[in-house]
Amino acid sequence: MSERQHPFNVRLVAGLVVAGFVGFVALVLLVAYGSRIMPIHGGEASTLSVSATGYKGLTTLVGRLRRTNMVRYPSELDAEGLVIVTLEPENRPEDVARLLRLRRDKATLIILPKWVTMPDFGHPGWVRVLGAGAGEAAGSLLGEKIAVRASSDDRPSVPYAGGRDFLETLAIPVPRHVQTIAGANLTPLVALPNGDALVARLGEQPHYIAADPDLFNNHGLKNPAQARAALALIDALNSEANGPIAFDLTVNGLAGDKSRSLLRTVLEPPFLAMTLALLFAAILAGLHGAFRFGEPRAEARAIAFGKAALVENSAGLIRLARREARLGGAYADVVRQEAARLSGAPQALQGEALDAYLDRLTKDDRSPFSALAARLAHARDRHELVAAARALFSWKKDIIR
Repeated sequence: MSERQHPFNVRLVAGLVVAGFVGFVALVLLVAYGSRIMPIHGGEASTLSVSATGYKGLTTLVGRLRRTNMVRYPSELDAEGLVIVTLEPENRPEDVARLLRLRRDKATLIILPKWVTMPDFGHPGWVRVLGAGAGEAAGSLLGEKIAVRASSDDRPSVPYAGGRDFLETLAIPVPRHVQTIAGANLTPLVALPNGDALVARLGEQPHYIAADPDLFNNHGLKNPAQARAALALIDALNSEANGPIAFDLTVNGLAGDKSRSLLRTVLEPPFLAMTLALLFAAILAGLHGAFRFGEPRAEARAIAFGKAALVENSAGLIRLARREARLGGAYADVVRQEAARLSGAPQALQGEALDAYLDRLTKDDRSPFSALAARLAHARDRHELVAAARALFSWKKDIIR
């Protein structure tokens, strides 16, 4: 068949095969590592959430300007640089206590929640705000007596909150329904004129608490001034200028699961080499099946020429019909005529007279011809037929020696 007679375009088929292979590889990687790279489209106020109360915008903003990474395992919490932790009321106190213990003497920013929300089922990834009050429950997670208060005023009384101590050069825009914190073990670092703290230090450790999440969440960062202030505040709280910044996922339960996964096991060292070798072997097998090697084999005839083929076909029909046992009498007649010819029997002898003549040729210790022929004629199945035919053939060999 010429190239013009092909029903499919070769390039199109090759493109479909390559596209299917790339799609399959992408699907495997998504199944194995999707939980580590996909944003969260629910109503959670977590680091990877794209809802108004989430912090996906903060991770994107900081990631474009600073070196960032995601802390997925508790063993990674000893990293240098600032670690940002976003709390939710559903978090466990023991997880927060473990984080603070592992981050001892290391810069850590903890962002409290404020808004009570529910998913907006009409818009996936969106949330509906029911009101403020989530911060009071999250404040108890820190193991300190912290008073969390959200203002009922839709508009703040002052536009900016001033910095104190090493943050005195900062001026932070005050969000609507501003949420503040107070406590005996808290040192205000960013506060309103009345002393209410938006950002405070916890004890003597470099652990900082941001009372109002609208300073950093997706809803707040839509304001360019707020985005610049958030980045400046993060840089100021970092232990080194323009140093690395990490976002914690362990407290929110988004950390990578260290339980064994067969799919991730074969895609990571040391089994990655075996996986690649098997993949390469599969590609070679596919190429072997797609292209012809050597000359094409000539197609054989369905019915061969010659007497042997005719006999074989006839025998095949007899086997299919299961009539082999009925051929015993015909074979006995062939042996009778052949034995008479070889022994020089008179041509006038026929029937029982010929059988009696052949019986006299039989040796004393052998069965006579007539008995062997009768046994062959009365065979009931293939096995009896073969045994009787062999015995008759052996008798013929004996008389012609």
